[in-house]
Amino acid sequence: MQLLIRLSGFIAKFCQVIGGISLIVIVLATIADVVSRYLFKLTGGDLGFTIKGSVEIVSYFMLFALLSSFAAYVERSQVIVDVFTQKMPQHIKGYMMGIFMMGFFFIGVVFTWGLYESAHDAAHFGKVTQDLRLSMTPIYAFSAFLSLLLAIRSIIESINIFKTGEFYDAEETGA
Repeated sequence: MQLLIRLSGFIAKFCQVIGGISLIVIVLATIADVVSRYLFKLTGGDLGFTIKGSVEIVSYFMLFALLSSFAAYVERSQVIVDVFTQKMPQHIKGYMMGIFMMGFFFIGVVFTWGLYESAHDAAHFGKVTQDLRLSMTPIYAFSAFLSLLLAIRSIIESINIFKTGEFYDAEETGA
C-alpha cells in the first residue's frame, strides 16, 4: 500500500509541475500577444510583429493546466455541503468519498479512451490546428495521458480511503 501512496504522491507532484508550466506558458503568451499588439498600435502598423496562434497556444495549454490540476488535486476536489454531512459519522463520510473517487476513476477512464481515440483519428486523418497547423495527435495524446493519471490517482486514493478510512476533509481543515 505504501508503494501506491508514494506513486500517487509522485503523480500529484508531476501534475503540479505540468500545471505550473502550462500556466507560465499561458501568461507569457498572453503578455507577448498584448505587448506586440500594443507596439503595432503605437507604431501605426509599421511594426507588424504579432504572435500567430496565440489563442491556440493559450487554449491548449489551458486544457493541459486543467487536466493536470484535476489529477493533482483529485482527493481535495469534493465540495461538501455542511448541512448534509455535519451530523454524519466520519466512516460514512469516508465511504462516500471513496465512492466519489471511484466515480472520478471512471471519468478518467472515459476521458482517456475518448482522447486516445481522438489522437488515433488525428494521426490517421492528419488533423491539424487551425492557425499554427500543428498536428493534433500529440495534443490529444498528452491530454489522454493526463486523464490516465487522473484515473490512476483516483483509484489509488479510493483504495486508500476504503482501506484506512482516512480522507481529506475540508470541514476539519477549515478550507
